[in-house]
Amino acid sequence: MRKNVLLLLISTIILVSCVSKEPDARSIMKKAMKAHGTDVAAQGILSFDFRGINYSVERDKGTYTYERHLMIGTDTIVDRLDNDGFYRFSNGIKLQLADSMATRYKASLNSVIYFAQLPYSLDGDAIDLRYLSQDTVKGKAYHEIEVTFKEEGGGEDHEDVFVYWINVKDSRIDYLAYSYCEEECGYRFRESENRRNFNGVILQDYNNYKSKKGDPDLSKMDDLFEEGKLLKLSDVDSKRAIFEKK
Repeated sequence: MRKNVLLLLISTIILVSCVSKEPDARSIMKKAMKAHGTDVAAQGILSFDFRGINYSVERDKGTYTYERHLMIGTDTIVDRLDNDGFYRFSNGIKLQLADSMATRYKASLNSVIYFAQLPYSLDGDAIDLRYLSQDTVKGKAYHEIEVTFKEEGGGEDHEDVFVYWINVKDSRIDYLAYSYCEEECGYRFRESENRRNFNGVILQDYNNYKSKKGDPDLSKMDDLFEEGKLLKLSDVDSKRAIFEKK
């Protein structure tokens, strides 16, 4: 009897030990956020050029302002997204926009800022994180984390799905894949490059790829990348970046 009880106790200890060693996706993502300097970015102003257009994001104690400055013909256009909503200005005059156009401009501005500052905001209440596996890409070990979004608070693109490959050694995001549905649906894989440190905030550019097959498994796109089965679409580069702490 005592022997059976002892064996049961040992089995329980082993089971608890195994469960406790299961990687926690949220803890891993928090380490990645810290490694990329998102705590520093929360109090400052980041400015950069993307495809010839100037973008800026200012954050201060929970408030934020995203701006995009561009020329359309002879008109100076400023798109602004902040805690109160989206606005477009032409030569300093606020425009009245149809809801469909405002939604479109807002989404494109938010998308550029979102990708430029990844993994900023990936600890939000509307974020669901799931640990997929420990994987290797080009001989390096990675935590593979899936990110999905709740409908409430997850934004207009809450159905998008992301997979991040977080370097086990330095907690940096070297690769990511995502699915999206806007005017059309698709899948993308991005390889980070040209990583820079701006006063504690990490920015990185990306090589942007798509799968040669129509419906890939996001978590397997790193395998397609290593096998040379992805098609490079573009370079996603930020130019003339500056970050100033508040």
